[in-house]
Amino acid sequence: MSKNSCSSKRICRCGDVANHFTSKTLLNPGIRFYKCPKPESEGCGFWEWHDEEYPDAALIAINNVRLEAANRVIKILNGSLEVLKVERDGLTEKIELIDSMKNFEVKKIWNWEQKW
Repeated sequence: MSKNSCSSKRICRCGDVANHFTSKTLLNPGIRFYKCPKPESEGCGFWEWHDEEYPDAALIAINNVRLEAANRVIKILNGSLEVLKVERDGLTEKIELIDSMKNFEVKKIWNWEQKW
């Protein structure tokens, strides 16, 4: 839930100005509500909707849009992952080549030292 400012303030039963939030849940996406600002163990339990609940058809449409957006993000991230795997494989090949060259040079030096 995210905290937002609101022009119409509500006073909870503690006498404090209630916090204003926007729901991020699947059943109540984007619906605003008020809640006592104190922790649950110390507060009065005040809680009130600011907006009306959405009809089921609207909830389904909203959640479908969210799902499509999440799937697009997943597709983009999977594409980025594939690019990184290709880069990793290329770097691994370079490391193996450098190791081979290093080993070859070490053997050449060792053989040269053995001759002298």
